[in-house]
Amino acid sequence: MNLKKIAATGVMAALVVGTAATAAVASGTSSTTPSTTCLPNAADDRWPAFAQGAPARSAGVAVWHNDDGWHVRVTHNTLHDRVFSGVVETRGALVDVTPVGLERNDHLKVGPDKHTILFRFNNYGRLDGFDFRTSCAPSLNFLFLSDGRRVPAARISIGSNGVHPAHNPFGITRTA
Repeated sequence: MNLKKIAATGVMAALVVGTAATAAVASGTSSTTPSTTCLPNAADDRWPAFAQGAPARSAGVAVWHNDDGWHVRVTHNTLHDRVFSGVVETRGALVDVTPVGLERNDHLKVGPDKHTILFRFNNYGRLDGFDFRTSCAPSLNFLFLSDGRRVPAARISIGSNGVHPAHNPFGITRTA
């Protein structure tokens, strides 16, 4: 699949995420936007406690936040190829996007406005992923696909307690 097809798929996924990611991830989260969107020096407010710390490694998608920013990792339990793809989007900026464990046939792209990250990873059972930071981001919306199908919410782990979102796509909103 070439980058134009990846971008087209990503744009479609971003539309899905933007319109469907209002569901709360876990109790205590809200789909409302905090009144503060950008602190001095473009810093963000805190992210929810359930998103903090890395979850245990398991097949599927892991998402977490810590002092270094946000982290996304994918893997599965067999050695044959599985394609993970998806999109992360925000009204703020996604910055310092760094690939982790990618091979030459993996793709990671940040949109020109820095509101969107698109990815497509051919995964062979190891960890593939990326790290990023946010600037003035009131929330993040995520959509994850595996071999072209939405990853089941039970295969998405968020934070050190491995919280599963209610749906895929899903959103995480900052706490004030």
